[in-house]
Amino acid sequence: MISVYDVMKERLQTAEGTMMVTILSGPRKGDKTIYGDDGAVLYGSPIEGFNVNSAKMNSLCVVGDLECFVQPVEKDPRVLVLGAGHVSRAITDLLLFIGCQVTVVDDRAEYLRPDFFDERVDRVCTPMESFKDVLPLNEYNGFIVVTRAHEYDNICLQQLRDQLPTYMGIMGSHQRIRYAKDVMVEQGWSKEELDMLYAPIGLNIGAQTPEEIALSIVSEYLAVTRGKQGEHLRERRIPNES
Repeated sequence: MISVYDVMKERLQTAEGTMMVTILSGPRKGDKTIYGDDGAVLYGSPIEGFNVNSAKMNSLCVVGDLECFVQPVEKDPRVLVLGAGHVSRAITDLLLFIGCQVTVVDDRAEYLRPDFFDERVDRVCTPMESFKDVLPLNEYNGFIVVTRAHEYDNICLQQLRDQLPTYMGIMGSHQRIRYAKDVMVEQGWSKEELDMLYAPIGLNIGAQTPEEIALSIVSEYLAVTRGKQGEHLRERRIPNES
């Protein structure tokens, strides 16, 4: 008998849109139905009144008397972290925690020790000048540049240039970022390309420790890839009626 996981695994091998609807109330509570983006039922029983065209991903919806949760069936997002220092380790831990697949690259083997990163992190020791030759860059939806010196920032960014407008953030002081951008202008980067970069990387949360800096960076990555601004949620509260 084909299980829901069999269907999900099969759909992950295709480029076609897929969503899973979980029923949260009523006599069918707990039932799961998988739909293709054309409305075809790929697993489970149809939910009367459900319309794939009006469904909003990662949200609750009410279909008749049923409360449902809709979520996409998609591969975990992949993030490439360039540089393997202490902040990188904290970044990879947080990325794993939110469900990302993570690759970290450095040209120093001693910084890529198995005991330094979680075993789920793909550690790649290769020259920073040529990592694009060994990695499928088009499979990542985020690039986090946290190298040890500004010259390595430019080496990395030049290889990532063709991946814009994919999220691309660079850690460093404002002075370091200005220097990097000056070099990029000399290399022919346009203003439009430079404006796509998140540099310095991260949201302003007053971060100081490696873990706090990682939280700032991963929060920005998540906000950008979800199309959000990272504003305070309290700004959306409805004022009390007087």
